[in-house]
Amino acid sequence: MMFLLGLSSVTLAQTSKATSEDFNEFFKKFNSDPKFQITRVIFPLKYKANNEDFELSDYTMTKEKYKVLHLNNKADERYLKRTLLVKKNKATLEERGLDNGIYIDYIFELKDNKWFLKTFDDQST
Repeated sequence: MMFLLGLSSVTLAQTSKATSEDFNEFFKKFNSDPKFQITRVIFPLKYKANNEDFELSDYTMTKEKYKVLHLNNKADERYLKRTLLVKKNKATLEERGLDNGIYIDYIFELKDNKWFLKTFDDQST
């Protein structure tokens, strides 16, 4: 009896894991479908950016002010290095400019088995 209980909980864990959205599939659609992208941003979007004095400050963006992001544009690679770090329920896309001051981290979060853009830190100069 005890063995069956253990077995069913393992099966359940595997089943729920399988329903989590694959980050790479999400990311492809996030960058190719503007309507989909807007449904996958947590609004109001809280983010950090440098102010006029180059101090990192907190800001909030409404859905109306949001501009669609293109985070996988191959043409950018001449002046931008992108590094994607995906953990279990968090993914960070680091954008580092090549001699141009760009320094942005986009943070995605897995919420109810779906990926969302949660925030970003823009420390560009």
